[in-house]
Amino acid sequence: MDRITKAVRASDLFVAIGTSAEVYPAAGLVELARGDTLELNLAPSARTNAFDARVFGPATDIVPDWVPDWVPD
Repeated sequence: MDRITKAVRASDLFVAIGTSAEVYPAAGLVELARGDTLELNLAPSARTNAFDARVFGPATDIVPDWVPDWVPD
């Protein structure tokens, strides 16, 4: 868990894909992120307000659409 915590804190972007955001410790990772945070989910999670941005819909649709917008060239 220490390695995960360090990686999240050091990241420029934290993305949660398809989560209920109700199971800890994973549900608390968004709060550790210091960079941008994004929720890609079928519907708003229990922690949706903790994210800077959110996109809702089936992952098969929204993930491929998201990649060009958020991943640097």
